Amino acid sequence: MSQHWGKAMSAEEARAAMKSDAPTDREIGEGSVNASIRDELRRVDGLYGQAIDYAREFIDDVRAGKPFDFSEATPLVNGFIDSVFRNESAAAAIGRLKSFDEYTYTHCINVSILAVILGRKLGYAREKLEVLGIAGLFHDVGKATIPEAILNKPGKLTDEEMAVMRTHPLRGNKLLREQKGIPVEVLRGCLEHHEKHDGSGYPRGLKGDAISDYSRLLAVVDVYDALTSRRVYKEPMPPGKVLGMMYTWRVTDFHPNIVEQFIKSLGVYPVGSFVRLSSGDHAVVVDHNPAAPLSPLVHIAFDQAMRPIVGSTQDLSGRDDDLKIMDVINPDDHQVDVYSFLR
Repeated sequence: MSQHWGKAMSAEEARAAMKSDAPTDREIGEGSVNASIRDELRRVDGLYGQAIDYAREFIDDVRAGKPFDFSEATPLVNGFIDSVFRNESAAAAIGRLKSFDEYTYTHCINVSILAVILGRKLGYAREKLEVLGIAGLFHDVGKATIPEAILNKPGKLTDEEMAVMRTHPLRGNKLLREQKGIPVEVLRGCLEHHEKHDGSGYPRGLKGDAISDYSRLLAVVDVYDALTSRRVYKEPMPPGKVLGMMYTWRVTDFHPNIVEQFIKSLGVYPVGSFVRLSSGDHAVVVDHNPAAPLSPLVHIAFDQAMRPIVGSTQDLSGRDDDLKIMDVINPDDHQVDVYSFLR
């Protein structure tokens, strides 16, 4: 039976999360999209493939005890930044839409891209975005030293195994300290990305302002990518559902207002979300609508019985017929390739 995840957020929650605040310098000066989602997906597709190759190389080198040079990541991160500036919705979607089985490699890339998107939303200058993207790329490098029997265990970890897993920030920080000239922000991002605002995180139980700005940001995108990705022990969750969950955790786990800013960046229903409409038809979200977060642009592709139909793209905002999103659905339950509707 297909799994329906329900509404990602209530209308009230969405309005609160998307509440207007003062625009940053970035939003004033660099806010325009200068590439369509379709064009940018084609462009970033190649970059993502290069990034997979790089991630595989440096992670496998760490596993083999070989040295690696973090500075070699700089051109890739700058490519991510360029893509985000051209069309951040496409840059955010590519990691969700491509089919890769190697979570260890894809996760660090997705976190890097999502961190750049959130950092841009928060007004970070390009120089800071570069450091942030590098921090995202290497935040989980310590996992390369965790035994694969623990890292890829399909079942629940024992308390002893979980204790080993929770050493990965310390292991990664130690590895990165061996790198010449590595920014302190990258070191702290690796060490602190599992710390929580209320002090319940690890490895040091830091609380509130004791957690660095970069680490607070990485914590948000790390959780989002982990929950929306396929793992050996779980299926991916729909992005809209995950954002709704993170919104409920915003007071305890995350620094104030950072989850709201992330939702503003991606939209309540991120590009690539598969949804059921009030008409019963099924659609793919092809662009979000900042002015009406619950009413994105959708491509209607299937009828009520999930039979393919001649699709049409509809803007759900300001409609007389009150067509709206009712459910967020896992496309894998129906073998739907949402990427095919965006190419």
